[in-house]
Parts: sequence; structure tokens; C-alpha cells
Amino acid sequence: MANSFTETTSQGFFSRIANSFIGLLLGPVFVIGAIALLWWNEGRAVEAIVGLNNAASATVEASASPSPGNEGKLVHVIAPATAEEPITDDDLALGIRGQVAVARKVEMYQWKEHEQESTQTNTGGSQTTTKTYTYTQDWSDEPVDSSAFRHPDGHQNPSMPFQSKRYAASDAKLGGWTLDADTLGRVDPVQALTVGVPDQWTRSGNYIVKGSVSSPKTGDLRVSYTGLETGSTMSVLAQQSHNGFASYTTPNGYQVFLVALGNRPAAQMIAQQRANESMLTWILRGVGAVVMFIGFTMFFGPLSVMASFLPFLGSLVRGAAAALSLVISVPLTLIVIAAAWLAYRPILGGILILAAIGAVYGLWRWHAGRRPAVPAKAAAPA
Repeated sequence: MANSFTETTSQGFFSRIANSFIGLLLGPVFVIGAIALLWWNEGRAVEAIVGLNNAASATVEASASPSPGNEGKLVHVIAPATAEEPITDDDLALGIRGQVAVARKVEMYQWKEHEQESTQTNTGGSQTTTKTYTYTQDWSDEPVDSSAFRHPDGHQNPSMPFQSKRYAASDAKLGGWTLDADTLGRVDPVQALTVGVPDQWTRSGNYIVKGSVSSPKTGDLRVSYTGLETGSTMSVLAQQSHNGFASYTTPNGYQVFLVALGNRPAAQMIAQQRANESMLTWILRGVGAVVMFIGFTMFFGPLSVMASFLPFLGSLVRGAAAALSLVISVPLTLIVIAAAWLAYRPILGGILILAAIGAVYGLWRWHAGRRPAVPAKAAAPA
């Protein structure tokens, strides 16, 4: 059975030009979408900063048992998490004792499709594309839909009988507080567990296996468990809701529901959340900038395609279009971010606008420095 297939297709010059004009229409949509994403992201970042500042000042240090006077307030609790009832995995008829929460990871040996593509522009503007599809087998904790493969014959995957799942003890407590599945779901059980072996399964290290680990076949299963042992210390920063916890809403609408393993002061939990929010902000800024760059390159796409009648000329125009897209995207991204901050936080917004102006000036000077100098005209003889 072949596990690698190669397909070659060609597209004519005029067909490429027609398709490139779709980019001319979609490019502005990408740019507008990037601007909307950047603007929304800055508003979200400011909301997080203000909300976490409010949370820091509103936090009430609570004891290991709930107090009626703290109902509805943002409380910080540190206590041992305990449970007496076993956690039951009904799919495998297993009972697991001594754990407050358990994570089951299910993996199946499956076919996976890998696609590689290479494109060559020919003289005259046509384009030849070669795609290679390679099929390999590996363990995966997500079902792989083999019906979507380019060459599914001989590479079919069976359905997974059950998948990964999280469990919480029905009587879980944090000191005198109730620990529900939502609260426990905010931390990851990390301790590897050794569980019983159901009928028709075998053990291989920390796995229970249906099939083989050393020589697996398509559809073989391996299952592992991690747990949060009863008696483990947990820290929670959330709203007191009766005898348990719920999400706390700050005056500006920011949601606070933080859970961590170990003894974590409230200030440390808030600082970590600030760091998480800052990382997300920068990731989304990067996404917005990339989407904007793609939008401008799509908009300039027809020029590159028309110039590709001569391949070397097409490469030059594509490079110039990419450079122009970058020159436009970087300052425009900074301007959008600055404008958003100017709306949400005027002082920082003004600083960012100055940075954007500096970036535009620097890019202009860099571009001017790359242009060849024009020789001065010789003076006319007297």
C-alpha cells in the first residue's frame, strides 16, 4: 500500500490574473478586520488592567470556612482540598480513590495526513504546483477524520470509543468550602496515577492499553490518568457564592476567578494574571499586524501576477509589494494601537502616536538611503 502520493497541477496566466483580483477585493476586508481586532484587543487589555487593579483593592482574606458576612465579595482562600468518595470512570468501570480531581487522557493509534506544496512560475506567467501527500501513523488524543484525506483508501481510521475527560469528586472540599467541577477544572491534575486494569486491557508503564504499545495497529488505544491528591493545598481568588465559589465581576465588568495549586498569596495570583493578560495582548497585536500585512499583500497581488509573465520580474515585484506592505502595516498597526489607547488612556496613547511617527520617519529614511544617488550635472563651459 502506497503511503506517499504526488499530484501536479497547472494554472494559466490569465486564470491567475482573474484569481488575483479576488485578493484585490478581499485585501481591504483583511485590513479592516485587523484594525477591528487591534482596537478591540486594546480595549480588552485596558479592561484587564483596570479590573485587576480593582480586584487587588477589593480582595478579602477569608478563613478555611465561609463566613456569611463575605457573601458576594471577592475572597482569597488557601486550604487543603479533600475528598472521600472515589472518582468513577464509567467508560472503563474504574474507581479511583484518594483524588479530588482526575484527568483521563485517551490516545488512539491513527493515520495522519501530511501535505507539502511547491510552486514554480514559468515563462509566460503560468504556474505549476506540486503537492505531495504522505501518510504516517501515530498516537493522537484527538480523532482524525480520515474521510477528509486526499487519498483515504487504505488509510481509514475507526471512531474513538471514548475520549479524554476531566472528573471531579462529588464531595470535594477546600477546607469548609464546596469545590465544584468548575473550580477544579481551572487547575490541571499533574500527578501520574496507576489505576486498575479492566478486562481485555493490559498495563504498560502508566498506560492501560487495548492492543499493543510496542507494535500498535490502527485503532489500538492507550489511556493514562493524572490526579490531584486529596490533601493538596489550593488557592482560590473568586466571589463567595453561598458555601462555594463563582466568578467575581469588577465595577468595569472584568471577570475574576483564579485558582492555583499550592500556597499562593492573592497579590501573586493577580500578578500572574496580569502577566497572562499582557502575553495575550501581545499575541493578538502580532496577529493583527500579520493579518494587516496579508491584506495589503493580497491587495497588491495583481501587480505581482501580471509581472510574472517574466518569472524574474514577478519575483522583483512580489518583493517590492511585500516591502511596501510592511512599510504600510507596521506604522498603521502602531497608529491603531495608539488611537485605541488615546481613547482609553490618553497619556500612553500620545506616547504611542509619537512612536508611530518615529517608525514612519525611520522607515522613510531607510528607504531613502537605499535609493542610488543621482550624479550632479556637469557645469556648462563658459
